[in-house]
Amino acid sequence: MYAIIIQARMGSSRLPGKVLKKLLNKEILLWCYERCNKSLADVVYIATSNNSENDVLEELCIENKILCHRGSECDLLDRYYTLAKSLNEKNLNVIRVTSDCPFIDTVMINDMINFFENNSYDYIINHSNSGVTPEGSGIEIINFRSLEYLWLNELDANFREHATGLLSKVNKYDNIIKKGEYIYYPFVINDNQNHIKNLKISVDTEKDYKTSEQIVNHFKTYDFSYKDILLYFLNK
Repeated sequence: MYAIIIQARMGSSRLPGKVLKKLLNKEILLWCYERCNKSLADVVYIATSNNSENDVLEELCIENKILCHRGSECDLLDRYYTLAKSLNEKNLNVIRVTSDCPFIDTVMINDMINFFENNSYDYIINHSNSGVTPEGSGIEIINFRSLEYLWLNELDANFREHATGLLSKVNKYDNIIKKGEYIYYPFVINDNQNHIKNLKISVDTEKDYKTSEQIVNHFKTYDFSYKDILLYFLNK
């Protein structure tokens, strides 16, 4: 079983309430959810915190018939684990997505599920210097056994605040959790085109939001891919 868990909260030091800002009259959170919901994953949850400021996110989920889980504000690893544990699935694999990524790619999710199925990794990530993964396209997959091991053994608050986000940057679990990378390379990039590797399509600041508006105003649809976005910026 594959469960996508989209982490979301209203608190943001740089752009408060960013996940409810709209693109083409649809909340960024719903952009992210609907793209995930079209994937091969068996279930999609939005996981927010118990803080009252996030009540509005739960209300949005109820209004749109979206599964919602609430947990720790700062211990994101605990929020992921408690939701995963509650699913009571023996062969569960968790797909981590962040809600400030309105253009998360359905095909990429499917490709990563197939990659995970056909390899013997416990954890994979699509961020790699070898490929083209703009900030805002990050996807991770981890099996429940490894998620539980981290939840039981990782004591560092900064690590836990990022759930599994720092796992690819440390080596202390390498003998326990087999890590792999899914490398995305949609086309050959020339030396003079390397700037698109630094493209940012997540929404963390007002500038990022303006970039997102620029993207949706160009495509004028909800249905476009990472490759479409990359080609758009290459051809500008």
